[in-house]
Order: sequence, then C-alpha cells, then structure tokens
Amino acid sequence: MSKLELESAGQYADRDFENQSFSHQSLRDCLFRNCNFSGCNFRAADLQGTSFSHCQFNSSDAERPADFSQANLREALFEYCNLSLANLNGIQAYDARFDHCQMSGIDLSKANFRLPIGDNGPAALTIDSCNLSYANLSSNYLAGCTLSGNRMTECCLDDTDLIDADLSGCDLHNLSAVRVVMTGADLRGSNLHGLDPRIIDLKNVRISSDQIGLLLNTLGIIVDDTG
Repeated sequence: MSKLELESAGQYADRDFENQSFSHQSLRDCLFRNCNFSGCNFRAADLQGTSFSHCQFNSSDAERPADFSQANLREALFEYCNLSLANLNGIQAYDARFDHCQMSGIDLSKANFRLPIGDNGPAALTIDSCNLSYANLSSNYLAGCTLSGNRMTECCLDDTDLIDADLSGCDLHNLSAVRVVMTGADLRGSNLHGLDPRIIDLKNVRISSDQIGLLLNTLGIIVDDTG
C-alpha cells in the first residue's frame, strides 16, 4: 500500500485513490466527490469537517473495505457513499452524518459520538436512510441521536444506549440487542419484529397504534377485537 499526501481543505473529484494510505494524515475540511477509496487506510487520520459525496469505499468486484479505525470524523459528512464492511471501530465522530449510504456489515462499534468536552457531554450522530444490515453498532452511547429511515436487519446493538434516540421508520427486524436501552426512543413507523420488550427496556418509547398488537403478541397477549 502506497502513501499519498493530500492537503487539508483540498477539493478532489473523480479521483481513484484505491489502496492508498492516509494514516495519521490531516485531511480536515476536504471535499471529495465521486472518488474511489477501496482498500484505503485512514487509520487515526484527521478528517474533521471533511465531506464525501458519491464515493466508493469498497470495491464492487471484491471485498476491499476502507479502514477508518481510530480516525477523527467529527462533523464529517458521507452522502450516497458505499461503506459496506468498512472499519470505523473506535472513531471520534461527534456530529458526523451519514445520508443515503450503503453501510451493510460496517463496524461502527466502540465509537465516541460525544461532544469533545469530556465523558459526560451530549452525543450527536445522524444516520438517515442508510442500509445498516448486519452492521455492528455495539458499545456506543447514542442517546438523543438520529437513526431514522434505516434498514437495520440483523444489526448488532449490544450494550448501546439509545435513550431518546430517533429510530422512526427503521427496519429493526431480528436485532441483536443484548443490554440495549431504548427508553424514550421514537419507534413510530418502524418494523418491530423481533424486538422483545421482555429483554429490552422500552419504557416511554413512542409507537403508533398499529404497532401495539405486535409488541403485545411478543408478550403472549393476543389482541382480539372480534367480540
């Protein structure tokens, strides 16, 4: 893997960076559009404020996902990108945003989405209209964050705090949710199949009337309006 030096705040379009290393580099406030980053190494890079639009982070003909582990992605934006199987373990990413991205199988575990003022700061993350099937979001603090309109089938949320989070309009089928907390979360319009209120704290969650029967059936309660 070769190492390529780019400048902070640079603008790059229609570039092929496949298998390049940007490890520990500062790429703050860069703008990338329609670029190929398959197999790239961004470990511990500074990508604060950087924007990626319509970029490829995994080869379409082979599994060569990019590695962002331990990178600074605070206020970074990914829109219409392919991040399938990418490694984002342990990133610093307060106020990062992922919009209409392919994120199937992504490792987004043990990340820090808190305001960088200490361990008790508020968290901010937006993942909107993305495919998170088989993704790993375990061991995260996502209280109050926006995770709406996503496909999250078979997603791992073990040990994740989702208090007051926006999970509206999501497909939550067959989640792994050991020790997850969803108190006060907005689940309206979501597919709740497999969401077991006996093992998940769903106190004060917001649901719509047509979702009540499904949760009651999970508890063994049959809703029968036949009289």
